[in-house]
Amino acid sequence: MRVTETVQSLAELLGSAQGLLGLLAASVLTIATPFADRYLLRRKRLSYRVQYNSKIGLSPIDLRDDDGPVKHADPQLKPIAELLDRMTIVVIRIRNTGVEDIRKEDFDDQPLTFTFGGRTIWNARISEPSVEEHRAKLSKILEFSTAEDSEQAPGHVDRLDEVRTSLGKRMIGWFRPSPQAAGEVATPRWQGVSLDGLDLQRKERFKLVVVLREPESNGTGELTKDVDWSGHLSGGRIVNEKEQRRITWPRATATVGTLLAGVLLATLLANTSRPAADPALACGAGEVRVVGSSAFSPIMGNIADAYSRACGEAQVDTEPTGSIAGVRALRLADQDERDELAALSDGRAGDAGGLVARPLAVIVYASVVNDSAGVDELTLAQLRGIYTGRYRDWNELRRGPSLPIRIVGRGQESGSRRTFEQTVLGASEGALSSDSCERRDRGSPEPTIRCERSSEAEVLDEVAATDGAIGYVDLSSASAARAQGLPVTALELDGEYPDVNGIAAGYPFWTIEYLYTRGTPEEGSLLARFLGYLRSGTARDELQSAGYTPCVGTDGSLHPLCRG
Repeated sequence: MRVTETVQSLAELLGSAQGLLGLLAASVLTIATPFADRYLLRRKRLSYRVQYNSKIGLSPIDLRDDDGPVKHADPQLKPIAELLDRMTIVVIRIRNTGVEDIRKEDFDDQPLTFTFGGRTIWNARISEPSVEEHRAKLSKILEFSTAEDSEQAPGHVDRLDEVRTSLGKRMIGWFRPSPQAAGEVATPRWQGVSLDGLDLQRKERFKLVVVLREPESNGTGELTKDVDWSGHLSGGRIVNEKEQRRITWPRATATVGTLLAGVLLATLLANTSRPAADPALACGAGEVRVVGSSAFSPIMGNIADAYSRACGEAQVDTEPTGSIAGVRALRLADQDERDELAALSDGRAGDAGGLVARPLAVIVYASVVNDSAGVDELTLAQLRGIYTGRYRDWNELRRGPSLPIRIVGRGQESGSRRTFEQTVLGASEGALSSDSCERRDRGSPEPTIRCERSSEAEVLDEVAATDGAIGYVDLSSASAARAQGLPVTALELDGEYPDVNGIAAGYPFWTIEYLYTRGTPEEGSLLARFLGYLRSGTARDELQSAGYTPCVGTDGSLHPLCRG
């Protein structure tokens, strides 16, 4: 059979009822496979992420000017410098991301264990437990194993108390070495730490902080960065969160299912008429301009383009001018333009001037940081402290090296900024002190490094390109940026992830997107018919696909969050 005949036969099969049913069944099965794997077969999931793995700090011998006449001559400084120069800190976040509690019996005598490429453990601690009462219990289950070539018996295990008791001996031995007495047991060289007897409630998390020294065999080379793990979680998985972008079996099946669903959708669309032929679609003629919110303009542009394509004599354009500027332009427009102009606003306009507001969708925002900051959550008090200048360096908010905090804000015309100031800060975002976003370069007395960008896209680009940067965008844009590989992280606030489901639990950074018009458009006008289209199932599906929650439900009722 020739290729053309094969393609034609395949097209006929896909267009038949049997072909569509087969595609539907295959797509449902492949998409459902990873969910069944997680929620039915392997309901327990322990995730870890290495958040910091670097040198412990600055050697005191480096604190001098290279061209200065006075050099460090005290020989006692040399062992201190040598000790600090070869020591590192590793911070590992561990959390229960499954759907069930994890019990110590689940590890089958193979507890979660970390080793560090031959580095020797000098100290360790439990940090930032989400359940403070569990800090002591977590510390007690830490077990430290010696190296195979240690003078201790292979596999010798000690608890945290023994490790900390030996710390003083190690320090004294380093600065004042003395011959080992006959029969004296050498200080163990611990190279692995296990969490033997780990119990974690669902969503519980903590951080493991480990102080390490390079192996004696690596006295001058690059510092070791290896962090390896072992362990077995019965009925579940142990996951390295930094490797989640790799192709896995569940993701592969979900991808295949999505592709099959796409083929099914394309086939259905090919076998149905264009939207313009739908008698329920009320088409208008003429031109309408929608100005305002830069955050919401992209999705409104998609909806407007779909309507314009379906209605050949209609042209609906969008222009991202900023919420405040958009409402102002509508209020000042000539009466002749009342049915040719509408304005998008993030939240209600402060001075609407007789304009009519129509709720469109719930818009959730996220504070985003450059991955170099090394944080993925803040409290509201910490976030406010950043914008008031109380915190100016990330090492004031997490362990690790110094990194200046750089704020990327929005201008006065931004509805996103107005929402941020009202729902999060409770005050003004602060004055402009930088054009570059790198340093204070405007001669401002403000304590913060704060620049401004005119759109959400520019904020995301700046945050992604600037070490230590923090800003805010709507959640849909933040998620899309992360999916594109930009080094930005959406922050949890007070333990709540930016999501519409977190609003009831207290997540504060959200608002309603409104479309303003001057009065009620004349019946039959293009604007009136486009407003009707915005309440349709087609527009509602477009909003949901972009990650927004529509205000108008399928039955025409308002979502509870949109009734304010």
